Amino acid sequence: MGATYNHCKAFASASFRARSQDAAQTFERGGVLVVAVADGGGGMRGGEAASRSLMAIVEGAVGDRDFVLEHAQSWVDLFRTTDTALAANGAHETTGLVVVLGARGLVGISTGDSEAWVVTSTAVDNLTVGQHTRHRLGSSRATVTTFQRSILSGVLVIATDGLFKYAAPEVIARIVRDNAILLAARGLVELVRLRSGKHADDVAVVLVQQSEAPDSTAAGRSTTPA
Repeated sequence: MGATYNHCKAFASASFRARSQDAAQTFERGGVLVVAVADGGGGMRGGEAASRSLMAIVEGAVGDRDFVLEHAQSWVDLFRTTDTALAANGAHETTGLVVVLGARGLVGISTGDSEAWVVTSTAVDNLTVGQHTRHRLGSSRATVTTFQRSILSGVLVIATDGLFKYAAPEVIARIVRDNAILLAARGLVELVRLRSGKHADDVAVVLVQQSEAPDSTAAGRSTTPA
């Protein structure tokens, strides 16, 4: 029997936007979990459209039985096609980060400055360290970074820069270690709330943890703080 995963999402919008440009979704196919995060740029409508477009493209790939989810090259090809298509359509740009968890372990791809970490009781493994942050999907010049691990050894934290730009790494890690994942996801969004009660940037956070049996109190949860 393959591994099962608990996962949850949390979101917040910047105070100056009516709607968030960040997007995060989880998809499943045949025991494989796919997590996608995107941070759109270029103005509210354009940024939101670009990030939502990536979510739709990833969902389509998961639904395509001929698309090999656990092969990094499949995602490299998809990101290159997406980069070209968004640029040709005059769409704005978005970061793109996809992590796939299945029987072969963990494989992922990223472009832009969204990040993926694995937080254990003693260390933080930054899966996206060294990624190319300048050119995003839709620029026609996106450069992708791939990563792979044999197992998920801790809690997977995937988020946009609205978290990582405003919070210290050691504080992020402490919140993840000290809480169940649903509470941790909420805590990370609250961590970057300003004293005014608002957020300086959009935030999207996904946490994933391996479980021997599905936990109905955590799996598939999402929350959007006011």
